[in-house]
Amino acid sequence: MSRSSGSEPQTVLVVDDDGDLLDVVRVVIEEEHFRVLTARDGEEALRLLESGETPCLIILDLTMPGMTGPEFRRRQLSNPRTSQIPVVGFTGVANREGEARGLALSSFLRKPVHLHHLLETVAHYCSDPDHIES
Repeated sequence: MSRSSGSEPQTVLVVDDDGDLLDVVRVVIEEEHFRVLTARDGEEALRLLESGETPCLIILDLTMPGMTGPEFRRRQLSNPRTSQIPVVGFTGVANREGEARGLALSSFLRKPVHLHHLLETVAHYCSDPDHIES
């Protein structure tokens, strides 16, 4: 499921307040030759984007303390430089699909996530350059 070879690995940003989950997801995605950035909340994720990072995909926990996933998404969409980055919602809370649609998420993953499904999602969004603008 590895991405096609290129000069620089593509970056995936994973935003979740669960540090153990971030560690596992980071290791699994890095094994597929992607660069992984992690953020523990929406504010940290926005700082990474404002620093010039342009990930091919953002995996976003919708239920976090501080700046929530929905607030992060609203702010991300308001920035023309980051608004085209696909965002996959990530939560263990049932019945969030309506909220996901309202946030114009590209897709939705439920916790606990099957690692194969996670990697398929990353490959889908990061292997097709039409999913983001340069």
